[in-house]
Amino acid sequence: MKLFLDSANIEEIKRANEFGIICGVTTNPSIIAKEGKDFKETIKEIASIVDGAISGEVNSDDAEGMIKEGREIAAIHKNMIVKI
Repeated sequence: MKLFLDSANIEEIKRANEFGIICGVTTNPSIIAKEGKDFKETIKEIASIVDGAISGEVNSDDAEGMIKEGREIAAIHKNMIVKI
C-alpha cells in the first residue's frame, strides 16, 4: 500500500515525510490557494522535500488550456503527475 498526503501545508508535508509514512503528495490549485501561496512555487518546494510522486492538478476548463497547463506542471519536476 502507498500513502499520499493531500496537502499544500509545507510544515505538515515535512513532518509526514520525516516520519517516513508517505510515498508522495497530491495537491491542487484550491488547496494551495487556501495556504495563500503561489502554485508553481509551492510545487517546487514540495518537490524539494518529498522524494516521490507529486500530483498537481490543472485549473483550466478547456482542452487547450488543460494541455498547456499540464505541460507546464509536468516541467516543474521529474516526479510530477498531472491531474486533469
